[in-house]
Amino acid sequence: MTILFFGDVFGKPGRTALLSRLPELIAQYNSDFVIVNGENLADGKGITERTLKPLLSRSVDVITSGNHLWDRQEGLEYIAEEPRIVRPMNYPPFAPGSMNYIIRKGDLALNVICLTGQIYMPPCDSPFLAFDSFWDAADQTLPLFVDFHAESTAEKRAFGWYVDGRASAVIGTHTHIQTADEEILSEGTAYLTDAGMTGAHDSVIGVKKEIILEKFRTSVPHRFETSDQGLMINGVALDIDPVSRQATRIERIRLAVEE
Repeated sequence: MTILFFGDVFGKPGRTALLSRLPELIAQYNSDFVIVNGENLADGKGITERTLKPLLSRSVDVITSGNHLWDRQEGLEYIAEEPRIVRPMNYPPFAPGSMNYIIRKGDLALNVICLTGQIYMPPCDSPFLAFDSFWDAADQTLPLFVDFHAESTAEKRAFGWYVDGRASAVIGTHTHIQTADEEILSEGTAYLTDAGMTGAHDSVIGVKKEIILEKFRTSVPHRFETSDQGLMINGVALDIDPVSRQATRIERIRLAVEE
């Protein structure tokens, strides 16, 4: 099976960029499943029905997330009702969103989960222990895709080794900066520290760079505004053997989008 995953789609520019090229990318990779990290869909913070529905209607199968998932009060009911929105499973059980989602198409099936890191991140339970609890109860015959949403590269790397051979893929998100360390680990797990950001790269991780530079210069808070310059799609393409559940290919996607 072939999976396309797109990292941190940021605001309207990210949504527009992805939708404009998604049919082409699906055809290019002959992909079976499309996964998107969508915690930044609504102007950089949170998910709403209005910002997500166009993606779900255009071949996106499931949405992973992170610590910003619940930043929009108006989106909480929708998140609770839409099973294709996967929340970090190491957050409290009362938080809206699905603990996991199994995509099924014909003879193919893929289990999708999301976890957040603990280093330099809001409080959450151990992703390592949360994964163990999930894995003990899971259908271990299904390939498993993990979005590991974390700040620390060391924590991401450690988690990749921890689940090597159990997860089919561990792809990092959150920093909005794509890393160049894609590989298949020794027990068959595809790994990348961070898939990067889909959105405006003439920015500071999606926000107009002038605002961030002024904040660093003066230490005075400023209202963030989403940049719309330098659109780029960041993500990864994966091939996974549905029988062995091992990855056979991982390829970074870094595609400039004409404005």
